[in-house]
Amino acid sequence: MFIRKLRFGLDEVNNLVGTLEGYVWAAIDIKKGIIAVGDEPATQLRLGLFGHGCKLEDIYGVGIDLWSGEIHYRSPINRKTYQPESNLDVPDDVRDRIETLVHYFFSNLPAYNQRRPRYTKLPDPVLFRPIR
Repeated sequence: MFIRKLRFGLDEVNNLVGTLEGYVWAAIDIKKGIIAVGDEPATQLRLGLFGHGCKLEDIYGVGIDLWSGEIHYRSPINRKTYQPESNLDVPDDVRDRIETLVHYFFSNLPAYNQRRPRYTKLPDPVLFRPIR
């Protein structure tokens, strides 16, 4: 398990690609910008982030294909509250933050040499209704 707040160096990226066969699990704190990477499921990786003062509601789990640069968001830790039969989808604004952080941490990967497109859909405005 690697826990980082700074970018992975080229040697570290090559080590990850070689030893983990090009696919890693990651737990990312989207508020503090800390990542835990390894071959363990993201539910185990988040335990390493708790030691750095991260909160459960700020941690999201992803799978990263280091060959293609794809990010897979299907992780059970992305469900913040128990809801039967709910999907594990991540909101667009959180996806944008995760993609930005993954691009930062793995900027030495050939798949991330070019900036990935950002989401074009703006988040829905929050409607405030007066309480009576």
